[in-house]
Amino acid sequence: MSINVEIDFDTSDKILVEALKEQYSNLSKMLEQRCDDTKNNYGMFHNDKEEDIVTIAAQHITKGDFMGAMEIFEEHVTNNPKDPAGYHGWAESAMFEIQENGNFDEKGNDRINEGKVQSYLRKAAGLEPDNSEYQAAYANALIEFDRVPMAVREFQKLIQLGKKLEDVDVSFHLYEAAKQLIDSIDVKVGYDRSEQFARQFIPVAIEFAILGLGFSSVDEAMEYLSTEE
Repeated sequence: MSINVEIDFDTSDKILVEALKEQYSNLSKMLEQRCDDTKNNYGMFHNDKEEDIVTIAAQHITKGDFMGAMEIFEEHVTNNPKDPAGYHGWAESAMFEIQENGNFDEKGNDRINEGKVQSYLRKAAGLEPDNSEYQAAYANALIEFDRVPMAVREFQKLIQLGKKLEDVDVSFHLYEAAKQLIDSIDVKVGYDRSEQFARQFIPVAIEFAILGLGFSSVDEAMEYLSTEE
């Protein structure tokens, strides 16, 4: 079932899209390695064509052909249902397409099922729960689709993941989430931060921002704000 929420992207979001497209220009090698790993783990690839599928999808993304990438990732999902890269890639491509070209057709209907975007990101995160990129992508999408309480719960899981795995740094994701969360709250309450919804979730956004700056807790950050006499 499609979530009937149209995403409003401003100039900063356009810049983000370009940055993400540039990031995907380096994705081919990473995805080639993932293909090798998947082959070893599941034995699901049977020929070179299937091995190249995800790499080709990444190339479509760098060219701005997000719909083409979605088709390729969908094929990868069909052939490799245990590989989270397919679900994540399809959803990310879909988000790029929505950001670039909107999601309403000439009749006002959704071109892309936003519920499926959310479902695929959740699937990827579930298949690889220790992957901070997948977890953050799912949480960010929940904010975009106006699912703030759910998004907060997912980001709190991400915080716990960062504590569990010493080599995983989630601070960047939390810092970005703080701004995104504040923007979403402001729109939802009409920029009236005295509203109960704002009063409930703005402190959460502030906590995410502080953790995103590298502090271990709000209390630690407050120590630096106290004035010594």
